[in-house]
Amino acid sequence: MLRSVGVLQEHLDNPEITEVMVIDGHQLWLEDAHGIRAAGTLDPEQVSLCIERICRASGRRIDLLSPVLDARLEDGSRACVVLPPISTGGATISIRKFPKRILPLAAFGPTSCTDIVKEIIHSRFNVVISGATSSGKTSLLSAAASHFNGDERLVVVEDTAELRFNNSHVVRLQTRPANSENVGEISLQQLVRTSLRLRPDRLIVGEVRGAEAVDMLLALTSGHRGSWATVHATSAMNTIQRLASITIRDSPQWSLQHATDLIMNAIDAVVHIQRQPNGRRGITEILCLQNGSPMHLFGGS
Repeated sequence: MLRSVGVLQEHLDNPEITEVMVIDGHQLWLEDAHGIRAAGTLDPEQVSLCIERICRASGRRIDLLSPVLDARLEDGSRACVVLPPISTGGATISIRKFPKRILPLAAFGPTSCTDIVKEIIHSRFNVVISGATSSGKTSLLSAAASHFNGDERLVVVEDTAELRFNNSHVVRLQTRPANSENVGEISLQQLVRTSLRLRPDRLIVGEVRGAEAVDMLLALTSGHRGSWATVHATSAMNTIQRLASITIRDSPQWSLQHATDLIMNAIDAVVHIQRQPNGRRGITEILCLQNGSPMHLFGGS
């Protein structure tokens, strides 16, 4: 039986490798705990076959009309493919691997830190996990979910399904791109709205970055306690600014102050995670937003 992603599969099978990348249509790069390194070249046929296998495994399409593909592979890895002429030097492939098991909270910080995370979970805070790309946001959210009550119903909405859960009652929704006739798209905003009709005990939103931000924030102010989301940001305080910018970008009728007030009312805490130079990912800040006055519970200056 042919392997799912061709010649790249051997690197995905290597537990030491965390990311597999192809640039300019032929250069192979690998990332592990020591950083990124060049790992040889591929011929055009090998690259084309890898892209075909990624499409087949994910059930998604990529062509000249839709030259960007985000997909989840069977092992949970997340693949992004970009074709020329968008990727000017040749096809680009990036496959990010995720741990086979859900890491414990203890892997993300000292007891003084993780005890606070457990407390905000049990207090049903609405939480945003922030951090840069590949900082560990997804892994941390999966670890936190292990401490949710076992009888809680989780409704999870994502662009590309990558969160892992060992919870028993999980409803998972994933976006769908438009077809070749430019119809049939299901956006993250639509899924957030749909999730509220599915009776979630906790709403989980993966990677907030667009119009879904307003719907999510409004949902969190309407009684959906204990919900979690992730967002790209450079610090806990920057997370507030980032969410406000996303909100007014897609809802220009809102003022910055109006957006900020909504965020402060909807979110109880921000947990910021960073990737350290040694490759380990850990929580660096926990910011409480209750009572309208941000206060660091862990880290911060």
